[in-house]
Amino acid sequence: MTAATIVLLVATLAAAVTDVRTRRIPNVLTASTAVVAIGIHLPDGIGPELAAVAAMIAAFLVGSFAYSAGWFGGGDVKLIAACCGLVGFPAALPFALDVLAAGGVLALVAAAANGRLVALVRSTAAVAARGAATENTTLPYGVAIAAGSIAYALVPTLR
Repeated sequence: MTAATIVLLVATLAAAVTDVRTRRIPNVLTASTAVVAIGIHLPDGIGPELAAVAAMIAAFLVGSFAYSAGWFGGGDVKLIAACCGLVGFPAALPFALDVLAAGGVLALVAAAANGRLVALVRSTAAVAARGAATENTTLPYGVAIAAGSIAYALVPTLR
């Protein structure tokens, strides 16, 4: 397991615990993860370093759109961006897909547990049709980011 993967797992598990307890992901956690992401790629040379920074910027820009649409919280966006920097490019793409898949599973489980599964399906259809949800439900998405990180870390060992 690489140093970047270890940092990824530690940071996202810490974020999940904090997010469940306080419904926030602290800026100090996301900022320190981003700094480590930049530093961890320095020995690899300028190409991988620039690719990691580009992955962070791209994730932050896409995440900012999702934040403005009300789909993610600000801490979620910053953590995903920092994590994309940790894994670098092109690995940021499968990492982001792992996080989104985990988020979908988390949303389904939470909706089913609260008897809101039909409402979730209707709201998802409304987003697909009009770009706007019919109801606003929040989740501690740090849990999904951690679950996606675990999936990302395990997939190479499962091949």
